[in-house]
Amino acid sequence: MPAVDDNIFWVDDDEYVSGVDDDAILEGNLEEQANRVVLDLNDVQLLVDAQRADRPKKSVAIGEQFFQKRYNISNDQAYDLLKENYQSRVRSTIGNLTIDHSMVANRLQSPYYKVKLSKSQARSFHRPNFVIRPNTVIHFSRVRHRKKKKDKGKDIAQIFSTSKDLSLGDGSQYVMLEYSEEYPIVMSNFGMGSKIINYYRKKSNEDESRPKLNIGETYVLGSQDRSPFWNFGFVDPGEIVPTYYNRLVRAPIFKQEVKGTDFLMIRSTGGGEGQKYYLRSIPHFYTVGQTLPVTEIPSPRSRRVTTASKNRLKMIVFRVLSKSEKERILVKGISSHFPDQNDMQNRQRLKEFMEYQRTGEDQGYWKIKATDTLPNEDGIRSMVHPEEITLLETMQVGQQFLEDAGYGGGKEDDEQHEGMSTEEKLAPWITSKNFINATQGKAMLELHGEGDSSSCGLAFSFIRTSMKGGFKAMGEPTDEKVDKSKYGGHSYNVALQQKAYEEEIARIWSAQKRNLTAPVTTAMS
Repeated sequence: MPAVDDNIFWVDDDEYVSGVDDDAILEGNLEEQANRVVLDLNDVQLLVDAQRADRPKKSVAIGEQFFQKRYNISNDQAYDLLKENYQSRVRSTIGNLTIDHSMVANRLQSPYYKVKLSKSQARSFHRPNFVIRPNTVIHFSRVRHRKKKKDKGKDIAQIFSTSKDLSLGDGSQYVMLEYSEEYPIVMSNFGMGSKIINYYRKKSNEDESRPKLNIGETYVLGSQDRSPFWNFGFVDPGEIVPTYYNRLVRAPIFKQEVKGTDFLMIRSTGGGEGQKYYLRSIPHFYTVGQTLPVTEIPSPRSRRVTTASKNRLKMIVFRVLSKSEKERILVKGISSHFPDQNDMQNRQRLKEFMEYQRTGEDQGYWKIKATDTLPNEDGIRSMVHPEEITLLETMQVGQQFLEDAGYGGGKEDDEQHEGMSTEEKLAPWITSKNFINATQGKAMLELHGEGDSSSCGLAFSFIRTSMKGGFKAMGEPTDEKVDKSKYGGHSYNVALQQKAYEEEIARIWSAQKRNLTAPVTTAMS
């Protein structure tokens, strides 16, 4: 058969026409044969395009393009474009920004991060008792100076490595945030980091401006980017919306003018210095709008609670072991960390990853299993994150509230919420799930009514609306009988319901913004 190229030969049936010199192969002289290729037309793994030898080289190039296009089964270019487009739409909205915590938070340092809240702690969560008796003389100490050079080139965990570094008595810059809700759904714990993100939406695709405010990081949204508040808030073209941002919640914040008569009084305790008081001016003051949960709060008997509880036990045990010369512990050595558990319960939990020594010099002690190794400090810290503990504490607070209200700690979430009172429907593990499902289009919220944390139409109700009657706008009668034949068997018109739902969201969002940006705001309660 005719050769397509001088260095390419065909093998047809049993005929071997290679043009390769056998003597050259035996002598090891393969330089002249290096570019020769033997093709077997009977090889099912080859796809051969037979072309005329006198065809111009341009046609060969066209043939390659043809095959690349026709047999591009993976369609990689289309996927790359899709991926690039998707990333551009969510790059600065729902995507996770880097949030750094202090070492106090990363270590879950006691007493700031407890294994179990007591009843009194759950009832006064983030509201510690601070009483100054009448006629008490307070001496204010001089604010310590913190050198900026000391923090240069260090990461957040190094800058705030101890609880003393987190005191406002050292002259550090700070921003005061006042929650407009009496009981925010989730609040960060001591030493946890957050960011102020200033979202700006372009006026047009040609808009290249990047406005910068005195406080916060600027993030530019394109015309097609989703709102950072999902479908429960808006950033209009040309508008800047400062936002309180962390891994737990997201909320709009509103700049307030600081009165000249307002100061921040700081009480600092511990650190071997006793009790000290400081007085500082307020440089920046914001009011926080309704906090929107980013993740679900676990229910009291969920697997997340069990898993976090086991990992927390491991963290404490591993830290005690690392300080022990012989890497062994006694049950009573960890009992103080688990006031809600007795020694028998702690032994049962230790059996999962520890071995009780019945003989030898370690008799009576617990040691890590021979098949396991003691992790280092970084490995220990990665077992449980501060956000998980904060969510568990929020769950305990909600559980205590229901218990005090006579509901026995509340019910687990179900899809129908049948027979639940308003207090039970407002349990944090239910409302957080409702909201996240609503952002994904899996549920609709009542938006107004008894679940409104402001009680005056300035916040969304996270109680899920019953799909039997559909969403009802404010002022619309809920017991009105509707002829279902008009709406194809439904008691409502789906299109009209969706329109009313979106209009109510816009109304509440605008009312909150208008109220909290006013010179004299009325606190949401």
